[in-house]
Amino acid sequence: MKAILVPVSVLLLATPMALAAAGDLDPKFGSGGTVQTNFSGNSDYAFAVAVQADGKIVVAGQSGVYPDLHSALARYNKNGALDRTFGVGGKVALTLDPSGDQLSALAIQPDGKIVASGSLIDNNFQEAFLLARLNSNGSLDTGFGTNGTIVTTFGDSTAAGQDVVLQADGKIVEVGWSGAGPYSELNDFALARFNADGTPDSSFGTGGKLTTHFPGVFNTGSAANAAVLQADGKLVVVGNYKNEGTPRQFALARYNTNGSLDSTFGSAGKVTTFIGSGDAVCMAAALQSDGHIVLAGYSATTQDHDFTIARYGADGALDAGFGSGGIVTTNFSTNSSDIAYALAIQRDGKIVAGGRTGDYPAFDLALVRYTSLGDPDASFGAGGKVTTNLGNQEQGYAVALDAKGKIVLAGISFANGHDFDMVVARYLGR
Repeated sequence: MKAILVPVSVLLLATPMALAAAGDLDPKFGSGGTVQTNFSGNSDYAFAVAVQADGKIVVAGQSGVYPDLHSALARYNKNGALDRTFGVGGKVALTLDPSGDQLSALAIQPDGKIVASGSLIDNNFQEAFLLARLNSNGSLDTGFGTNGTIVTTFGDSTAAGQDVVLQADGKIVEVGWSGAGPYSELNDFALARFNADGTPDSSFGTGGKLTTHFPGVFNTGSAANAAVLQADGKLVVVGNYKNEGTPRQFALARYNTNGSLDSTFGSAGKVTTFIGSGDAVCMAAALQSDGHIVLAGYSATTQDHDFTIARYGADGALDAGFGSGGIVTTNFSTNSSDIAYALAIQRDGKIVAGGRTGDYPAFDLALVRYTSLGDPDASFGAGGKVTTNLGNQEQGYAVALDAKGKIVLAGISFANGHDFDMVVARYLGR
């Protein structure tokens, strides 16, 4: 048999492709797979990310120095370069309230307009829901609400908008919490729904808004952090619940299209779940194609925090076929504080959770990918886990998938010894 000689040039060209694997940083994005963006020479935070239909990436959060913090957005082309057609040089800085404001969640309308949820802030306290809509070039949509923004209160001293959901009919749902404040247990789930022009939807709750109390003994409260819309139009809102003398729990509520609680879900529309013996806080939610509800957050152990994923059936019961009794926890290393802030479901049903790992203050960006049944995906990173260290302190707060299945993680990176920059990292999905 004759030996087959392969030109060296072919081998060299083939090597990078052969080495590329799911979970690797995408070398075609930014500098080695990451992009850092500074707005003001101060601290800049990315709390939300969305991928447009054209593949451009939008992130939103805040910029400034406490207490002068205001909303900020950036948009990137598919290669990670700032999109110069958006705002000023790819960046938009907004002062939506003189006291302070921030953005926590993003959604892209079919017409390309950008809807962002967040909060008004005064002296580090979130005072009210904030909803803003921007045109595709980054300017505020003055035909929406009042000059592009809507402020919603619920009769309490504080409130915070944490997520936004777009309905197929163009209506917009904003969810979060309202009550005594972020350092108190005395808060409730809070929701508001708006028509496409930003006017309150009178067919939802009372005058377009509602709050939901999870009952218990003295000092009982709940806070909603995320929401997903089912195919039947019902809305699942998730977060955490605290009862007097017990650890925090994962919490869910499901609402009918008019805002009433869905009595077929859990106990009178509500579900709470103890996880382990310490606090458990849910930060994100996603729906699998078969209707299962997947939650992500963290649970406390005696030494640290672990990524925690839970899956529920359509009736609100934990899915015993997922992980161990419906729950999966992932520890990156001994004494590491591992928190999943974000969640996405791939087309093949695999689950991607993003957040941070490390021991304060040296955190790294962190991703874990699970099979649809909750097992770590051995084909992703090292045993299903990926960490990215950019120098000193990074945290991932939001995750999205692009049309090619690449994973986009957005958050913060400690830039120069005294402030943070927005950071976006893109990873190969397969």
